Amino acid sequence: MYQHILLAVALQQWDEFSPHAVAAGEAAVALAHGSGAQLSVLSVYDYDDDQPDALSLPLEDVSRYRDTQIQRIDAQMEAKMKTFLAGIPTHELRITPLLKVGNPRQLIVATAEALGVDLLVIGAHSKRSFLDVLLGGTATAVSRHAREHTNVGAMLPGAPLPPRQGSPDTSGGIPP
Repeated sequence: MYQHILLAVALQQWDEFSPHAVAAGEAAVALAHGSGAQLSVLSVYDYDDDQPDALSLPLEDVSRYRDTQIQRIDAQMEAKMKTFLAGIPTHELRITPLLKVGNPRQLIVATAEALGVDLLVIGAHSKRSFLDVLLGGTATAVSRHAREHTNVGAMLPGAPLPPRQGSPDTSGGIPP
């Protein structure tokens, strides 16, 4: 069925993981487990623009502050990824965590192409327009720019999960 699945989740903005990220994680694990696919989990983040007043500090101090902020955010994202992965049932899958800094819409597509994934799973949580209600802004942009043979699936909390390949289970539950 699938050879390589990429799960894209937004972890930076949340103190607790959104139900959308959790639903997407559960779906990606179930699909990878059912098809024997490799699973990679990507979270794209950026560095806060919170900088001290440049006029009141020497340039060296501003630079040191920025470097400290970058190290703090990188460490925070590594911890969030580790915690997120610990919270989803892995069914003993080998999962490759990926953290990247930049524009999520561009980096999700670029990463999917670089890895050669055939399924990209993304949580949807935005509600700006009708299409965004269904997919979310990032999910909509990614689905428009993903390779022709990459399937994009957006998971909404409470949506039924696909049954494991070859399983008659249609309840939407995660296979044991």
